[in-house]
Amino acid sequence: MTADGHAASFTAAAALRALQLACDQRGLSWSGATLLGPVGDNGVFRLPLEGIVARVAWGMPALAMVERELRVAAWLAEQDLPAVRPSAAVAEQPVLSDGRVVTFWEEIPAPQLGRPADIGALLRRLHALPPPPEGMLPVFDPFYRQDSHVRDATGLHEHDRRFLLDLLEGLRAEYANLPFAHPARAIHGDPHRKNLVRDAAGRVVMLDLERFALGPIEWDQVVPAVYHLVGWYGDADYAAFVEAYGSDIMQWEGFSTLARVRQLRMTTWLAGRTGREPRLIPEALNRIATLRVPTSSHRPWTPGT
Repeated sequence: MTADGHAASFTAAAALRALQLACDQRGLSWSGATLLGPVGDNGVFRLPLEGIVARVAWGMPALAMVERELRVAAWLAEQDLPAVRPSAAVAEQPVLSDGRVVTFWEEIPAPQLGRPADIGALLRRLHALPPPPEGMLPVFDPFYRQDSHVRDATGLHEHDRRFLLDLLEGLRAEYANLPFAHPARAIHGDPHRKNLVRDAAGRVVMLDLERFALGPIEWDQVVPAVYHLVGWYGDADYAAFVEAYGSDIMQWEGFSTLARVRQLRMTTWLAGRTGREPRLIPEALNRIATLRVPTSSHRPWTPGT
C-alpha cells in the first residue's frame, strides 16, 4: 500500500474480481466482461449481456470522487449537456466491493475518438453553463496525486525521480501565480479524445466525469494544445479545435507554464503505471527527457495505451 492508500496491487485481475462481486450484489451478469483499455486509477469493463459499462475505482479513498461523479452526471443531464449517464438498471450506486468502488453506466454504442472540432465545440458549451450548485465541485488541483505516481514508478533512475519531484514543486509555485483570465467555472479536468467521443449516431458525448471541478477554463483548453506539442495533433487538427472553441490558448501569456504542468501530469501518470506495465518505462523516460530540455528535438510521445 502506498502512502496515500493507493493499492499497488490494483491490477486488471483485481478490478475484475471486484466487478464480479459487485455484479453478484446487483443481480447482473458479468459473463464475457471485457476490459476497455489499460487499468490506471480505474478499470473499465463492458458487460455485453447487460449493455452496461462498469467502472471499478482503485480503492475506498476514491469513494468521495465517485459519488461526486454521479452527482455531476445528474447535473449535466439537467443542463442538457450530452454526457454519459448512470445505468437506470442499477439502483443504489456506487457499489462497494472487495475494497473497490464500482459504478455502472449506460453504454455508448460504437464510440469513436473525439475529433478536435468536436472537443472544442463541447468544451465551449460546458464552459458557458451556469455555475453548478454550491459545494458540488471541489477546487481544481492539477497536481493531484502526482507525487504518489512518482513514488509508484519503477525503472526510473533516482535522478529522474528527483527531477520530477523538483519540477513538481517548482510548477506548483508558478501555477499559483498564473494570470487566469476568467473566474473559476465547471471544467472537465481531463478532456482528451477518449473522453469526448462520438457515438454511433454521430453525437458527441462526454465521458469520465470524475475530474470535474471548479477551475480555470484554460486547463481544459490546454489539453488539445499539448496534444499538438507532443505530436498527437497536426496543425489542421489544432486549428479545427481553436475554430470550434473560439480562442487559442497558445496566445495566452501563461500558456508555457500551463502546458508544462499538463505535460508533467501526463508523465507522472504514465510513470505511475510502470510497476504494473514495465513496457511503459521507455516512454516514461522519453517524456522525462522532453521535460528536461523542452526546446530540444525529441521523438514524439507515444500514448500510454
